Amino acid sequence: MTFGSEAYERAWLLRQTVLRAPLGLTLDISERAAEASHRHFALFTDNDELAACVSMVPLPDGQAKLRQMAVNEIMQGMGLGQKLIRSVESLLASEGFCYLYMHARQSAIGFYQKLGYRAEGEPFTEITIPHVRMSKTLSTASRQP
Repeated sequence: MTFGSEAYERAWLLRQTVLRAPLGLTLDISERAAEASHRHFALFTDNDELAACVSMVPLPDGQAKLRQMAVNEIMQGMGLGQKLIRSVESLLASEGFCYLYMHARQSAIGFYQKLGYRAEGEPFTEITIPHVRMSKTLSTASRQP
């Protein structure tokens, strides 16, 4: 998705609905400016319904941070989040990225472990709830020539 596009706006709303509203919080409009330099990915259904989204912050030395992964609440448990993450990993690996990390909500640790991410360090509080840093080295086998 392109920053500021209609798809991006839909993803912003999905992230607000799934990630912040349940905590009684709202996405801060100041976050939008920083997101102009991030990359944004989405998975849409055949009916053009937004199923899942995630953003990526490119970092030096082939590293990137995944952030604000959200799956439409009525589509959770259907494997769509896994499909999106695997697609993003494959694309990033083909572009030379070799290491991904994120701050995962404690409730999502199992989801990311199934995708090969490892928990690192002690839990910490972020946006009022427990998180843990998780990371994954992308396999050269997933890189496309």
